[in-house]
Amino acid sequence: MARYSFPAWSKDLQERVNATGGEGMPGIVQNFDLFNLAGRLVVKNGFLAEFEVLLGRYEKIVIIQRSILAEGEYLVPVIYAPLPSFEKLEQEFGKGNVSKIFDGRPFTKHASCINVDEAHGDYIFLVKHFGREINSDTAIAEMDKLGYRPATHIEAYEFQKAHPDLQRQFYIVALGSFAEDGGDQCVAVLGSYFDRRVFSIRCYGFKWDTGGRFLFVRK
Repeated sequence: MARYSFPAWSKDLQERVNATGGEGMPGIVQNFDLFNLAGRLVVKNGFLAEFEVLLGRYEKIVIIQRSILAEGEYLVPVIYAPLPSFEKLEQEFGKGNVSKIFDGRPFTKHASCINVDEAHGDYIFLVKHFGREINSDTAIAEMDKLGYRPATHIEAYEFQKAHPDLQRQFYIVALGSFAEDGGDQCVAVLGSYFDRRVFSIRCYGFKWDTGGRFLFVRK
């Protein structure tokens, strides 16, 4: 393990953060300006270059959180890794609560999602309730005009990790990608059954009822 030598101001920095009650990572966010200065000094002097990446990530979080998120919006970290295996998904959701379509077969992205940025980072998601029956194409077209695109199955999986209980309130549809099943194009749906969280599917061509929600990502 590499060994680092910290200048005297690091102890003062720690004491000032702890004095505010902001120990640990919350302290970085609460005292970001102070940590930002410290981090730049550390990097400039050749220590902990990776700290600059950490600062950049939390600077983005602070900026977004200080802005006003619209109703139904959530800030969620996404790493864009492949889904876990079907067996691991069942360990997470429970046996019988995961559709067989998540068995590793390929998903095709909707046209609106083909060229999206998939860099690891924090993205703003919107859980949209239209309050009326609607088909998939209309839902995507309406939200495109407002600056949103549909979430993919990967993004839906990442979203539920951050907000696991939301799908117990209503089902949430991710229209941004689909897999073939019996000749149908099926999209991911986060839902529940007798309070059990489920990772299921429905046909893209399905006419959605008034109770469902749709998962979008701000462009």
